[in-house]
Amino acid sequence: MINKDIKKDVKSTKGSAGRGGNASVKQGYGKRSGRPAPEDGRGERGAGAKKAEDGKKSGGGAKKSISYNAHGGVCALYRALSKLSVCSRTAAKELILGGRVRVNGTVINDLMYGVCMGKDKIKVDGTEVKEKKHQYIAFNKPAGYETSLGASGKSAKTIYELIPFAKANGLNPAGKLDKESRGLILLSNDNNFLNEVSGGDSKLAKFYIVKSNIDLDDEQLEEFASGVVIKGSSGESVKTRPCTIRHLAEKVFEVVLSQDINRQIRKMFEYFGVKVVDLFRYRVGKLKIDEGTEGAYFNIKPEEVSGAPAEGRTKKKV
Repeated sequence: MINKDIKKDVKSTKGSAGRGGNASVKQGYGKRSGRPAPEDGRGERGAGAKKAEDGKKSGGGAKKSISYNAHGGVCALYRALSKLSVCSRTAAKELILGGRVRVNGTVINDLMYGVCMGKDKIKVDGTEVKEKKHQYIAFNKPAGYETSLGASGKSAKTIYELIPFAKANGLNPAGKLDKESRGLILLSNDNNFLNEVSGGDSKLAKFYIVKSNIDLDDEQLEEFASGVVIKGSSGESVKTRPCTIRHLAEKVFEVVLSQDINRQIRKMFEYFGVKVVDLFRYRVGKLKIDEGTEGAYFNIKPEEVSGAPAEGRTKKKV
């Protein structure tokens, strides 16, 4: 699919493809939270509560951390809402502070309130939320379709017209491809996966084949790889992260990004007065698709994006 006779190879030495993250959040206990610290994967009850009180009297009660326990499902309330795919962490904070979340019948306004997702009853606006079965699919988007849930105009088409089950099952895209672009889109109802793939801190590499109307010279390739100033998703000026660009053939490039700004590649080429005439994303992390599978979707596992590339996968036509 990619021309192996690469004429130019410009790589930035800056940046990193690693992913960072903080697995724990801090919680204060005692009067502020009104709840003892989780212990052994569960909050203290009965005699345990008395221990906490004794600890306060003896000068204890120092802040402790709530680390997510995958086996017991213990974490801070705002993280629990995200893990349960109710909403993003930011939206979860607004729900909690707005008094719209109850745990075991009590309205909780503390973002750091420790909960056990497998045992505590969590309700948002009166509706109980439970763990959903997570789904993950890869879709080879054709050009001419928007990635968003709702079309921007009456005549606009979205990818959900091609994969209607994805909308019915609440599968959201991890990042977007603009209407004119085509290629790999990952969709899921797992907010943590979506954030890992396309969140603001994500450094997962995305690979594109780009065709332009004018070639870039060596100096422009160097500048492109080092980062250029473009308009961000909110209209602000942003310098792009260092990236990789390779000249494959006349007016054909491979671009590798670890950033997710709206129409980023098109804006980066426009910086040099060059227009992108075709853009195909063929890989995210380790997961690849073939150009000939346009309109196909297939089920995937999260580790196929961050682990070894999938081989011989069966694709379903839509």
